Amino acid sequence: MVFEQYARYYDMLYQDKDYDAECDFLEQVFQAYASRPVRLILDLGCGTGGHAIPLARRGYAVTGIDFSAQMLSVARAKSAKARLAIELVAGDVRQVALGQTLDVVIAMFAVMSYQTSNADLAAVIHTARRHLLPGGLFVFDAWFGPAVLIERPADRYLSVENGDERIYRFAHPELDVVAQTVVVKYKVLRLRAGQLLEEVDEAHPMRFLFVQEVAYFLERNGFRLRQACPFLDMGRELTERDWNMTVIAEAV
Repeated sequence: MVFEQYARYYDMLYQDKDYDAECDFLEQVFQAYASRPVRLILDLGCGTGGHAIPLARRGYAVTGIDFSAQMLSVARAKSAKARLAIELVAGDVRQVALGQTLDVVIAMFAVMSYQTSNADLAAVIHTARRHLLPGGLFVFDAWFGPAVLIERPADRYLSVENGDERIYRFAHPELDVVAQTVVVKYKVLRLRAGQLLEEVDEAHPMRFLFVQEVAYFLERNGFRLRQACPFLDMGRELTERDWNMTVIAEAV
């Protein structure tokens, strides 16, 4: 299962990811597009709380949803340490229904690219819509199809230190042009003093998306597309060199 064993190494492997800068960007989106003050945020696929925690620190009331019990366990420990009251719920982002509406729904760090079928993609968009009143915002990022097809995914290697241990991650992507997917096969090795302590293998199927299909799925599920832009840059048009795009949609 995706993010089962991998969850233990998630924060170590992404320790250089600038979540605060991404939350700065989200606040720029709120300022540019929100029709009313933003206070309540639903974080779909919240993972270990990378966005939920800094947003809560900024005064937002955040509810996070994730399918992975392991990821949620890390998020709960981090939010408790930070003394933040974040509601963290185990659930499937394709089906969850909290019975309440919020001001903004986010799905960050390629959560939408993990929806590899049309039915799954539509279901997550429907989840976002059921939790928003008209005028509410849905903000997400995803892999941008033209860049994936032009640049092509390649093998990647990462090494990080964790105390007296070293974590190695090898990523091998397998592209399927017709299915619009890249299956990223991860191998994670944990070593101490040159001795292998653990080996983890996981395959993460990822879908790359195009603006026209995103607009179609949004419109079919009660949204209008407000902007599709390069990740963290509302001031520039997408090009075939932008691997990640941000989508900003408004509930109608």
